[in-house]
Amino acid sequence: MPRRTLREDGRSTGLSVLVLHKDRPDLLKRLWLGFDKLWEVCDRSGIEIELLLGDTGSTDSETLALLDAPPRGVDVTRGMRYQFSRCNNDLFEQARYSTVLFMNNDVFIDECPEGVVEVFQTFTKDPSLGAVGVVLLFENGTVQHAGVELLRSPELFALPFHPGAKQHPLHALGVSFASSAVTGAFLMTSSDHYARSGGFDERYEAECQDIDYCLRLRRAGFEIRTLSVGPIFHVENATREPGEEDWSDRVLFIRRWSSFVECL
Repeated sequence: MPRRTLREDGRSTGLSVLVLHKDRPDLLKRLWLGFDKLWEVCDRSGIEIELLLGDTGSTDSETLALLDAPPRGVDVTRGMRYQFSRCNNDLFEQARYSTVLFMNNDVFIDECPEGVVEVFQTFTKDPSLGAVGVVLLFENGTVQHAGVELLRSPELFALPFHPGAKQHPLHALGVSFASSAVTGAFLMTSSDHYARSGGFDERYEAECQDIDYCLRLRRAGFEIRTLSVGPIFHVENATREPGEEDWSDRVLFIRRWSSFVECL
């Protein structure tokens, strides 16, 4: 399957947040709360913002009621069939703004909407950045994501992993550090970079497409950084369909990127 050709026409300055969702009204309520707070912070800061939510087959009655009454700035697309890369690429075609944030529905920003604005301001001021992520925490305060690195042991060479996962955070607030890649659970990039690269590669069925995207940016000369901006929580794997993990994606990733990783 060839890489997608995505819309490259000019977008207005601002931030488009893209989220996939199915059922789980508890997560959707918190997403609505977090985005409403983010909208207010962006409005005070003069930042245009939208949330594009792709529903991938909700049938729960409470969820459907929430989808019928979204907060301001939210546009809901229904009837999607879940595949992370394809669905996000489809949502991207609707994005109005020059910066996009791919975010999971189980990432909670309601306690730190100012942190999202900080990430946006950092990213848009530095043209050397290809993509940025943030330190994400489990709700017990330990680290879920502090950047992504690539294993160097011979038997698992080039496989992505989360350094410091399930440990207490090591990075102070305000710190920014280089990463090999960042998770697609919270990945901010420019619409121009995303369109020119063809977006997330749809040959990956379940995983590695976010890491693949970051390495394409690095190969083009851009930096990937992770920021520590405050308490942003990630439940982890509430978006993914049960049993979706697929080692064929990891094999594809290793075949494609092992030689590049050797040079890093």
